[in-house]
Amino acid sequence: MAISNFTLERIYNEYKNKLTGVKISKIVKISDYDFSFILYSKKQESLIISLEPLHPYFLISSSYFKTLNETNIFVNNLKKYFENGTITSIEKRKNDRVIILVIKKITSTYQTITNKLIIELIPHRTNAIIIDANDIIISALKMSSSLDDSHLIVKGLTYRFNDAQDKTITKNDTLDSLKGKIGVTLYKDILYRIEKENDTLENILEEIINSKEYFVYNNDILSIALHSLPSKKISLNEISKIYEERENAKYKKDHYDEIFHLVKHKLKGLRNKLINLGKDYSKNQDKSSFVEIGNLLFMNQDLYQKGSKEINIDGQVIPLDEKLDLVGNAKKYFKQYQKSKVALVELKKQEELTLNKIDFFEKIENQLEFASLEDMNDIIEELKEEGYLKKDKKKTQNNKKEKVYNPKIINFQGTKIGFGSSSYQNEYLTFTLSKKEDYFLHIKDYHGPHVIIFSPSPKDEEILFASEICLYYAKKSSGEVYYTQRKNVKKVPSSRGKVSFDKYQVIFINQIREETISYLKNLE
Repeated sequence: MAISNFTLERIYNEYKNKLTGVKISKIVKISDYDFSFILYSKKQESLIISLEPLHPYFLISSSYFKTLNETNIFVNNLKKYFENGTITSIEKRKNDRVIILVIKKITSTYQTITNKLIIELIPHRTNAIIIDANDIIISALKMSSSLDDSHLIVKGLTYRFNDAQDKTITKNDTLDSLKGKIGVTLYKDILYRIEKENDTLENILEEIINSKEYFVYNNDILSIALHSLPSKKISLNEISKIYEERENAKYKKDHYDEIFHLVKHKLKGLRNKLINLGKDYSKNQDKSSFVEIGNLLFMNQDLYQKGSKEINIDGQVIPLDEKLDLVGNAKKYFKQYQKSKVALVELKKQEELTLNKIDFFEKIENQLEFASLEDMNDIIEELKEEGYLKKDKKKTQNNKKEKVYNPKIINFQGTKIGFGSSSYQNEYLTFTLSKKEDYFLHIKDYHGPHVIIFSPSPKDEEILFASEICLYYAKKSSGEVYYTQRKNVKKVPSSRGKVSFDKYQVIFINQIREETISYLKNLE
């Protein structure tokens, strides 16, 4: 998340009192650039320090993050100097995206030590440096590789701040002076407002200075809404949700890259195979007339001259094998016809098998996009079951426990609605958790979750909301949705997660409502 000095200043002012005097219970590594300082608080909050080169940030979050067991010298030093310590003060350097935490700790030998953590949240130059009370560098995430570095970070040297230009936004700013004070996205938007909307810089500056709100666009956190791009208003607490989504997506990519690559590779290969099967089918279809050609040759032997490369029968020119007589050529055409007839049947079978496999991997691809880290295990299990991943060694019958899957269950206006994020969850939801009188929903003729309304007589609003769930997780904004009572739904043999039903109704959704999209995004 890109963040300007001005917006960081606002966030710092909101966090300052909240962090002062708080004790750090534990420090964990989330990724190579992300660290969680777990705080002693009633809400089980953490101070997240993200030093991603492009999108650095710091925030207070109550979300749970997957952590890495691996460690290094810097992480060990973070634990050594700050774990079980108390944040006595927090400062932000004026005109710079640098946060300074002063942390006091009592060691195991009952010594009181005070050290500082300098957090440099400057894009492309992110860093975290541990210094002692005399500003001597103890450790850093990134040490200088050369003594010629303009901002020298070397163990044992005195830490010095970079020179910072005045980045305070005032009513006297010009477009030129604003360039170094705000991000590129907001600067371009200001130009758009002035050029396209005839707005004034004076008006925009006043809006920025007096802003009490936050907005998000892609990875940018802004203090005012964009006019040229679709920014979204967001609370400070909700920013941590964006960070959590980013971290989970990154964790999924890092730890399940093999799965994403497998699905992408298989789909590419299968789609190419389908194209080639289509070409082969067309070629063999062209040979369907060969039986008629063979008959023509038999009936017109008197027109044949030995060694001819072709023969003209009633205006139809038929190519011949000059090494064969006319009977031999006729038999050759009959043989090719028979082979093409068999090939067409086999190609049709192969086409059906290929389409089924494409359907399977498209389903998995769709599930991967919305899968939580817990859902990934279900997807991997299905890929193993289908033979696309190596299966685990079989457990003995005594040790084998029946797996319980966890579809999402939400409370909507007093009625429970459930939906699955994997084929296992879909089946478990539909055929184990639901009753025959409950209502089943699924997007028409497309991949998507099973959705169950746990009610024998759902209200129109409940059906509408459940239908929107079907579309949202099928990555559709509009479309048709089947709904029927669960008693009408049957499993399709040997196809995990597939069902059939004859009795149903259809609801058409013209557009998923914004409030539903917002609710489901927050749910993720």
